[in-house]
Amino acid sequence: MTTQLTMFGVLVLGLLAAGITDVRSSRVPNAITFPLALVGVGFHTISDSGNGLFFSLEGLGLGLLLLLGFYVYGGMGAGDVKLLAAIGAIVGPYNVFMGFLFASLFGGLYAVAMMCWHLGLAHTAERIKALLVSMVFMKINMAASLEETPLPKLRYALVIGLGTLVGQGYQWFHSI
Repeated sequence: MTTQLTMFGVLVLGLLAAGITDVRSSRVPNAITFPLALVGVGFHTISDSGNGLFFSLEGLGLGLLLLLGFYVYGGMGAGDVKLLAAIGAIVGPYNVFMGFLFASLFGGLYAVAMMCWHLGLAHTAERIKALLVSMVFMKINMAASLEETPLPKLRYALVIGLGTLVGQGYQWFHSI
């Protein structure tokens, strides 16, 4: 139990460092993500007599795959992808997936809130409507033309961290 609390503490510290760094510099550096991943893999390898290595690597791989497409298409930075992979190394495949689901929900809300803040509610509603109509009915990607309006960069490390913590809370709540 004490080692699990220690790992949760390491996770929280890593998420705080990533979120603060992302807000300040628009980056999630390797100096945060790599040690976090190594601690996760090392902890699970040692604590489970080597059997936890696969658990940790599965979580790392799934975390990487879940956001890789967003990175490839320019919707997210590489640091955010590596952060979710490092989280997966600590929490494993099921919990990284749950964290991803919650982070996706929070990320969508965050993006819409930022659009409303900078463009106003009416203009945001028009942009979302145009995007949805173009995707559903015209099979064209309007995202490129919608990017012409300057909007601030979103700091996804914050929502990844929040989604991870909510996912961990969800798991803890269901285990009692």
